[in-house]
Amino acid sequence: MGSGSSSSYSGAGGSQPYANTYHVVQKELNKDKKDPDIYNPSTGYFKNPTATNLENAAQNGSVYINGNKANGQYTYVMNQNGEIIFGKRSNPNDSSKRAPHPTLIGGKDPEVQNAGMITFKNGKIFSVDNQSGHYRPNIQSMGKVESALQKLYERDPKLFHKDSKWRK
Repeated sequence: MGSGSSSSYSGAGGSQPYANTYHVVQKELNKDKKDPDIYNPSTGYFKNPTATNLENAAQNGSVYINGNKANGQYTYVMNQNGEIIFGKRSNPNDSSKRAPHPTLIGGKDPEVQNAGMITFKNGKIFSVDNQSGHYRPNIQSMGKVESALQKLYERDPKLFHKDSKWRK
């Protein structure tokens, strides 16, 4: 229970070496470039319409997305400015297709400090990890996310689920 940050990326190929920022791994970029509903050669990745800044979504002791309390698992990235952006896996071009992590920023080369999954329970932050097949961030990058979430906790502890590591 809690952060879920104790494991590194376990998908095909493992994590990238630790870096200040990460680019999309070449294999995933090549695959995405073949799908016009995910990547456009002139503009890059589409921008996920549900992409939400975590700090801005935090109101009255809960986190909201599209007017509702966040609940379940969402993708997230920490952008170059240190902001945590999360969203649903919603592809506006074709609802049957995926919306990978790079779509939370969009563009030709969306660079991040970390990426993974964030879980909410009834509007409360429960856990985060670094499970992103597109970026495969090194586990060391979780420290940046942990630090940002700690600051958010200090601002409003009610944003965190009672069983999250921040409430213990």
